[in-house]
Amino acid sequence: MKINIATFIMLLTPLLSHAQKVYTLDECVSLALEQNLEIGNSLYDQLLYDEQVKEVKRTALPKIGFGAEYDLYTQLPTTVIPSSAFSPEAEGYAAASFGTPHQSTYALQLEQVIFDPSLNVGIKAAQTINEMGEIQYVQTKENITFRVASTYYNAQVVAKQIEMLEDNSQSLDTLIASTRMMMQSGLVNTTDVDRLVINKSSLDNHTATLQADYIYLINSLKLLLNMDTDEGLTIEHQLNPGLSALSFQDAFHYENRSEVQLLNKQKEVLDLQEKQINSGYLPHLSAVASYGVMGYGDQSENYYEHYDFSYVGLKLNWMLFDGMVKSSQKTQKKIEMKQLNAQLEMTQRSIENERINALSKLKVHQREVANQKQSMELATNIYQNIQMQYSEGVVGVQEIIESENELTEAQTNYLNSWVRLQQAKLDLAKAEGHLLTHYN
Repeated sequence: MKINIATFIMLLTPLLSHAQKVYTLDECVSLALEQNLEIGNSLYDQLLYDEQVKEVKRTALPKIGFGAEYDLYTQLPTTVIPSSAFSPEAEGYAAASFGTPHQSTYALQLEQVIFDPSLNVGIKAAQTINEMGEIQYVQTKENITFRVASTYYNAQVVAKQIEMLEDNSQSLDTLIASTRMMMQSGLVNTTDVDRLVINKSSLDNHTATLQADYIYLINSLKLLLNMDTDEGLTIEHQLNPGLSALSFQDAFHYENRSEVQLLNKQKEVLDLQEKQINSGYLPHLSAVASYGVMGYGDQSENYYEHYDFSYVGLKLNWMLFDGMVKSSQKTQKKIEMKQLNAQLEMTQRSIENERINALSKLKVHQREVANQKQSMELATNIYQNIQMQYSEGVVGVQEIIESENELTEAQTNYLNSWVRLQQAKLDLAKAEGHLLTHYN
């Protein structure tokens, strides 16, 4: 079956039917940062962290409570008191019951923290965790940016490869037509025509496979952009150089990487947690106040009276000995800090290795693209010359097929080298922590 550009466009309907705009890479990245569901979910996490900070801060506000209690004594409690309380000369003890069968209490209570070192440290720790959430939000944006750019570049290459194969296929159509005319004149035989048709069929099958790959990549890009599958999305097919080569930066700081920022924040949290443990050795002081009503009654005597009460005071809590629990907790935090320091060192070494490898690949692929482009141009010239020689009867159909295959291979090699170069740029931007700066 003959497959050409018109057929390709039909296959992409409704992919292209509603397209009004050609999206650049920067536009796709911006759209993803606005609409991507992973980024939106990460933003919800950030909102949760904000509320957690508010929660900790609000523990410093006054606490107001109301309590009520009603008791019906079926038997009043007995108290033993010295008999001398009733008669100075009496000896021994006497049992007595006080109160009424019906008793009730209603009280409004207020407590305000005056001094609580662990609360202040807890607020700082919550704020630091909130900052960690902000870094994780940036990390999510970086990951989405990387995936969008990588998918976009691959889709560009496939689209360009389809375009080149379509051109080659049309060129073979012309050759097949002219070869059939030559066959009618007796200059070539049927076998030559058949070989060209077979070669074109293989080319068209390859094109059809690439068309399916292109649709898959576009749908993957839509998913990253949170677009409906039936919504039109057209990208640039022209292989622009994109970013200029990112050079090695001697002034690079590891803190540009969100991974390092996150580990440093984790160290801050651990340090604050250790301070919070230490604050547990200090006293906690609160002001308290209460106002209430106590009621006493006896149904048998048709009696029930209420009496107000109120008080203000200070409440002090001071743990003098906790069985060495805090000491064990502090030791754990010190061990965790050592682990974080080791992890930070490993991360920095990994980042440096990423930078070196990305820069090395960038230099290699820059040369590779230049060489493959030259090879593709040479293969194009050779193919065109062979076509002329074939029409003049100087060469046979085998040379045509070989030169066409060489051209297709050269085109594929060039496109593969181009996408590897873009991937190297992506890797270097990621290694240096500049993804959001360069691709948005």
